[in-house]
Amino acid sequence: MSSIDWPARARDLAPAFADRAEQHDREGSFPFDNFADLRAAGFYGLTVPGRFGGAEASLGTYLAVLEQIARADGSTALAFMMHLKTFGQERESPSYPPEWFERMCTGAVQHGQLVNTVATEEGLGSPAGGGLPDTTAIPDDGGWRLSGRKSFATLAPLLHHLIVLARLPTPDGQPPELANFMVLRTDPGLSIDETWDSLSMRSTGSHDVVLDDIHLTPDRLLNRRALGQGDARGSAGMAWFALGLCATTIGVASAARDYAVAYARERTPNSNRTIKEYPGVRSRIARIDLLVHRSRALMDDASRAWEHRPQHGPPAIDRIVMAKIDTMNNCIEAVDLAMRVVGGVSLQKRRPIERYYRDVRAALHNPPLEDRALDQLARTALDEPYEPPKAAE
Repeated sequence: MSSIDWPARARDLAPAFADRAEQHDREGSFPFDNFADLRAAGFYGLTVPGRFGGAEASLGTYLAVLEQIARADGSTALAFMMHLKTFGQERESPSYPPEWFERMCTGAVQHGQLVNTVATEEGLGSPAGGGLPDTTAIPDDGGWRLSGRKSFATLAPLLHHLIVLARLPTPDGQPPELANFMVLRTDPGLSIDETWDSLSMRSTGSHDVVLDDIHLTPDRLLNRRALGQGDARGSAGMAWFALGLCATTIGVASAARDYAVAYARERTPNSNRTIKEYPGVRSRIARIDLLVHRSRALMDDASRAWEHRPQHGPPAIDRIVMAKIDTMNNCIEAVDLAMRVVGGVSLQKRRPIERYYRDVRAALHNPPLEDRALDQLARTALDEPYEPPKAAE
């Protein structure tokens, strides 16, 4: 385990990220400069196991780093999360062949190679919904032929290792099968279609990936399962992904809070009193602090529960979905309140709070989606074995 204070190191990088954020957001350009800084500071191996030269950071450290980056630039934090969570969840719940995991780890640490799962498709929606992808992998001379198109391929401008979800042909009457394949940036037939032009998180580089009859050797098959079977990553995938979204969203909301507080302390309209003296402003700032602190407390509680599995209270996985859903709603409300403190000028593109207003909404559309999360909590409460409380002695 590393003795480096990684959140403090991320905080040192934040001012440069914040300075660049407006231009990248306005242009929808990928922040190559931010990722060069992250690589130079050693962050590419933050969650990589120590045996491969990584820092093997804990879930809590990972979350603290993401929050610091997101305070400066939400897009950079969200994009980098997709790389970091891959190693965290694989450390806890191995699902790929060891030789490929080692290649991803050493590639990140030694060669600055980024990785992400490439699963989403326009017609499929979120793969967590259980749909069947249109991307196909057809057996061919002992290997595979992979064809399809993937959307929301975050980090596309820099990705080297792409973990691609595809469907396999199955005999009539047999349930459909899914598989994950390792595709490399250098594979003939792979191309990036620069389609990303979004309302929020505009600099994540989440372009489409086109897979044009790519020939893969047998070892590129990472895992396979029948449609409807649980993902091999299990709950570890949920922990590192959903809580990473929480940290990123809290970081964006915290930046909006700080902007509103600074504005309230300095803004002096014709009354010659700073607006911090106005009761409405004071109550809104207090409410923002309550919402952001509550979100961070839920995230930290879920992180500790995941790492230590407490005997009492909700299961760790339920705390994770509670944190994700409540954090999204809390932080959206917090940024809305910050906009009201700043007033009409908060809509100006030259002010970062306008970007925070858009970026804080992005994670609503990442799993677990609210309806599914609430259904999970309802199943725990209503459908699983129940032990009624004992009478007081």
